[in-house]
Amino acid sequence: MESVWKESFEIKSFDVDFQQNLKPSALMQFFQEVASNHAVELGGGYEVLIERGLFWALSRLKVEIIRIPHWGELIEIETWPCGIEGLFFRRDYIVYGKDHEVLIRAVSGWILVAVSTLRPQRPSQLGVALPSNAGKMALDSFPERITTRTDQVAFRKTVAYNEIDQNLHVNNTRYLDWATDCFLMAHYQSNKLAGFTLEFLSETHWGDEIELRIGTSGLESDVEAFELSSGTTLFKAILNWQSSAL
Repeated sequence: MESVWKESFEIKSFDVDFQQNLKPSALMQFFQEVASNHAVELGGGYEVLIERGLFWALSRLKVEIIRIPHWGELIEIETWPCGIEGLFFRRDYIVYGKDHEVLIRAVSGWILVAVSTLRPQRPSQLGVALPSNAGKMALDSFPERITTRTDQVAFRKTVAYNEIDQNLHVNNTRYLDWATDCFLMAHYQSNKLAGFTLEFLSETHWGDEIELRIGTSGLESDVEAFELSSGTTLFKAILNWQSSAL
């Protein structure tokens, strides 16, 4: 059993944005891939859990970007579980570039959810002994609940086919696509993403009408998404920027 999992990825053309930088949502897809593969290795993968009426749900994510990788780069992602934070299983990540350069650090919080009720379950329900990796952390702090201030509607949209995953709800990587879609090209030409924090609050389904709202103060932007018919908050995000001139 591997207590720390490592996988390598080459950044493809479909992983990058108009500046040939790795898209944040593609980074999240890599994180999901390595977390899923490691869970299988540890005996708590999708197939095992679904037979017991459970599944993993990503609830919180905090990412600090030192340098974003570019098209054609080969990166290595290291991930590991490192204990329990209340109801959350903590999993950390480090992304390395050439010569073991640290590019990105991240921490995530996952919960066990019952298929029948969609309610979070106690960590003891996992029934798998995870490695503790005591003291090994990519970031010092676990992400807290997010408080956002938004005063502007960025856009509205209807959830459709390409945003739905195998569980018939919107994959959380698409939430990050929506958050980063709130900004104009000129913003990306003047600023680069230095990090982001996400809190996932509710499922989104095919046909849902949603609204994205933003608020910006200096180099920090708040984003919220709402399901219009119910007013349910779907997710909250804080995006941290750095001037490209620096």
